[in-house]
Amino acid sequence: MKRLAVVSCLLLVVSSLAYAAVPEIVGGVRDGLAVGLQLEAGVARNLTARGAIEFSSGKQPVIGLLGVKIPLTGIGRMPLGLGLGLVGYFGNSKTDVGFSLTFVLNRMLDIEPLFLEFGVDVAGSGRAVCQLGYKIY
Repeated sequence: MKRLAVVSCLLLVVSSLAYAAVPEIVGGVRDGLAVGLQLEAGVARNLTARGAIEFSSGKQPVIGLLGVKIPLTGIGRMPLGLGLGLVGYFGNSKTDVGFSLTFVLNRMLDIEPLFLEFGVDVAGSGRAVCQLGYKIY
């Protein structure tokens, strides 16, 4: 019951970002193979709020993320951003909550809606993150 309440609250917060947000489909490695939906909404000129819910083949099948993305620089024509946030891994009678530190390369392969995200989640233990995403405009 406690897990259901935590996931429901996280889903409520993430869904509140839906107003004027850009939905994105993400998939890759995040404690196993993961696929999910992510929302991004511009908050300020150099700050983007992010929220995600993903489902994984790992030991904890539900992953929730709430954070921000800060633009850093560009690598060629690909803008690089820093993603910081709170991440929760839920399932199998255990919940791990921690923080996420990722780098986001937008406009991968010179395709505007395609992006690559890589970094680490520290929730219970360190977990590698490497995901490809596609923005749905």
